Amino acid sequence: MKVRRLATPFVDVISLTYLIVCNAVVMLSFIEDMPYTTGSRKADLLVPSLLVATLSCAPDVGFLSRFSVLGLLALALSFCVIAWQGFHDNGWEGFESQSLSSVNLWPESMAQASSWFGVVVFGYGVAPFIFNIRDSMAEPEKIGTSLRMGLGIVYIGYIVISNGVVILFSPSYEFRGDVLQAMPGTSRIALFVRMLMTLVVAVTAPLIVVPCGEMIEGKLGIDSYSSANGRVLVRVTLCTVCTFVALFVPGFVRIISFIGCFCVSIVGFVLPPLFCLLLEHNRANHKVVQ
Repeated sequence: MKVRRLATPFVDVISLTYLIVCNAVVMLSFIEDMPYTTGSRKADLLVPSLLVATLSCAPDVGFLSRFSVLGLLALALSFCVIAWQGFHDNGWEGFESQSLSSVNLWPESMAQASSWFGVVVFGYGVAPFIFNIRDSMAEPEKIGTSLRMGLGIVYIGYIVISNGVVILFSPSYEFRGDVLQAMPGTSRIALFVRMLMTLVVAVTAPLIVVPCGEMIEGKLGIDSYSSANGRVLVRVTLCTVCTFVALFVPGFVRIISFIGCFCVSIVGFVLPPLFCLLLEHNRANHKVVQ
């Protein structure tokens, strides 16, 4: 138990920090494709980042959880717009037997395979939070069953949506990044979706900043309730650093892939031998004491 308590906060803080960076990159990707921008990445990201930092300093951010439903609706709307654009450009041509046989859905290089693996792991989102998920359950012994059911639904949804969109666009468009790049940039509907997605990400990002900030505050000995200035300083600094890092990230897919591969590497290859060494060390000390 002590070993897990030592390792879990480290993995959680790192993964949550990268998720904050990921949210900033997402907002920037939506803003850059809008017809009206400042022309500067820093200026474009300034307003939503200030909104994230301001909301993250609130004593209680529980009201922001209501925007999760709005986020799902915005995401569904964005995929509907993308599907409509693909159908408008190609019709059902991509699903015809001749066109379908020429579509290659496999990674063409080791770099693409590693990127695919990282995105899949991040999409499942289990590795960095498995301990917290189990501890928050009313019946922790059912973690295996619940994970199999949830991941099964996600697996089927990913196959249908991702492959369906690629096949739909295959006659006229080749994806080299995330699927949101296929969204038209000039239509009013697409502009509305981009603005809505930017707003949703900005108001839901504090739900990630707050737990990450609380972990850092705990390590620094800052009481979130009695020391308001310390809480604000930590969370504003966290948002500022993550926003600065996001400006240098080459793209949304790259950061997502890195988060997934990083978490799997830590949980699968670093923590098990670390656990073993700590347990052996504790056992040796116990024998010496006896």
